[in-house]
Amino acid sequence: MLVAKIALGLLGLGIVVFFHELGHFLAARLVGINVEAFSIGWGKPILKKKIGSCEYRLGMFPMGGYCKMQGDSDYSNEAYKKLQEGLLPEKGSYLAAPPAARILVCFAGPFFNLVLAVILLSFVWGFGFETKTFENKIKLLSDVNQNEVYPADIAGLKTGDRITKINKKDIAYYYDIQKNIGTNAKKELPITVDRDGELIQLSITPLMEEDTGRGIIGIYPYNNEIISFRTPKLSIPAAIVTGVKESYETLILSVTSLRLLFQGINLTKAVSGPVRITYMMGDVAAQGFNQSIGTGLYIFVNFISLISIALCVMNLLPLPILDGGMIILFLIEMIRRKPAHPKAIAVFQTCGMVIIFSLFVFALFGDIMFFVDK
Repeated sequence: MLVAKIALGLLGLGIVVFFHELGHFLAARLVGINVEAFSIGWGKPILKKKIGSCEYRLGMFPMGGYCKMQGDSDYSNEAYKKLQEGLLPEKGSYLAAPPAARILVCFAGPFFNLVLAVILLSFVWGFGFETKTFENKIKLLSDVNQNEVYPADIAGLKTGDRITKINKKDIAYYYDIQKNIGTNAKKELPITVDRDGELIQLSITPLMEEDTGRGIIGIYPYNNEIISFRTPKLSIPAAIVTGVKESYETLILSVTSLRLLFQGINLTKAVSGPVRITYMMGDVAAQGFNQSIGTGLYIFVNFISLISIALCVMNLLPLPILDGGMIILFLIEMIRRKPAHPKAIAVFQTCGMVIIFSLFVFALFGDIMFFVDK
């Protein structure tokens, strides 16, 4: 089972990385930059084939990948001197392209991650899916743990209430409650409650769970009766609209969730590295396939979409080496009307390497602790 989970996780991560690098690849070709190598995975290639001027590779380590463009790391003093003298680099090289073209190439990778999420979610809604949850009737956690007061108690919720709206969104199942509460930690939310046929308007502010960053209010399902339901198959236009809407909502959530990093969240448990992401992706897919093939595909696709959008957001952060950092660098070049000095670029890139390596080590430590605690 562990092997199957890892295989599913690597498949999902591979799809996300492939689309990211495909964005860079297609944009580079579009603006006339020569791509020397396109690889899925890092390390020594176990498979490779050259087609035209580009060598396509499958790396030994299936986490990550790259799109190697001609001269994309040529920031030597010699190259800078040539640029200052008005001598353009060799045609087809990275530096021969204008800054706007390089910005497009950098942006295309994260953008394709967003496109992937839209495609997958549109596919899911187009075919419909079956899922299992509980009814929207709740029980207060304080009924069991009477020594603690939760947001549900403060808001005036009672055992037996049915939550019908959260933040003006209709609530049909307990899954809807989890989704809307979990993604709105520390935000005051208006809620509508059906109490014995009477609709009551309340407001609630979810606490933030330190280990995950998700919102909690101190409730659980009223009973253990599982409800299965299937969504209707949408037309192609309706499925695309829904896919775009869900991708947009997840994108906004990913951006706003960055603030949680500065609000007391337990970073060692909340920040995941590639090892934990691979395991979690395979784990949630395996659990879904245990229920049914349809449920497994739905859960797997949703998780890939979430990771893909998260990768889009993270890569657009204005940090050196990341796509967002390079976009800032090229914007400065456009404003100055000349490239930055290679020494400045070297410092910029070195700082980026230190930041990214530190984050990687931190995330890896969190991954190790995750598996130690299991």
